[in-house]
Amino acid sequence: MLESEDDYLKNKLFLFTVFILTACNTVVSPPPTPTSIATNTAAPTSTAVPSPTLTPTPTPVPDGPCDNPLVPLGIGNQWSYRTTTESGEFSYTLKSLERRDSGNIVVLVEFTDQKNNNVIQEPVICRDGAIENFPLFVMDMLFADYLSSLFNTYHDVGDYAPAYASFVEKNWFMEWQAKYLTEDSAFIKNPMGGSDLSLLQSSPIDLTFQTEGSREPVTVPAGDFPQALKVLHSFTLSVTITLPTGGTGGYLTVNTTQWYEPYTGLLRAQVDSASITTGGLEFSVPMKSVVELVEFTPGK
Repeated sequence: MLESEDDYLKNKLFLFTVFILTACNTVVSPPPTPTSIATNTAAPTSTAVPSPTLTPTPTPVPDGPCDNPLVPLGIGNQWSYRTTTESGEFSYTLKSLERRDSGNIVVLVEFTDQKNNNVIQEPVICRDGAIENFPLFVMDMLFADYLSSLFNTYHDVGDYAPAYASFVEKNWFMEWQAKYLTEDSAFIKNPMGGSDLSLLQSSPIDLTFQTEGSREPVTVPAGDFPQALKVLHSFTLSVTITLPTGGTGGYLTVNTTQWYEPYTGLLRAQVDSASITTGGLEFSVPMKSVVELVEFTPGK
């Protein structure tokens, strides 16, 4: 029996979507061009070692408006990170530069992407120890293999990092959300030649965070941290998959685990799983990426 025109188009869209995602699956293979970093498949040399929940040791609690346990924006603080993917290692630097209050308490931060030779500065609003609109630099680092430039986003609602008092009130057992929007169009590239995933201007990015107060030992290049706070963090991006006849909407969801040393900041972030949902179907997307703290220099 001949297929109807609608059934034919649906089958064609489904097969084309599978073709795109099959191409995406090769993103994490060794680099396809001679210009990529010539290394063997990279594997993280430092790992987070799960252990029974530990009793946190007392931590000095700074009381400045920007002193946050997850994102401590003391003036002069500086972090060096490396991202390890299957195509190599990439370096990043984050600095907390200076106060620039203007109605709100504002700290200017600077992020350097050495892979693409990008340096950007962004104002961050602090509110009684909470960090409201911290840029999505962790997401940028985790997407090292997939971006030619950093995401340009702006904060919509929700805090990026709650204040210390909020964590204590909940006994470090918390869930929270934040929403961002893309300021410009962005593209998540497929280096094997498949269609890019595009994010249109003002596309939403939804963030969710969860911690049960678990403490685990973590070893990174910056040192050994025996009682790092474990946080589960997921982000969902509204994307468009390009087809010859146009585009179809969908969602890219990336689930990560992150570990923090209070008032030092992010120690390690790793991608646990990623998937694309489109046309009512969900496709797993292999994605290997680990961010590790190389050095933390506290401000004076």
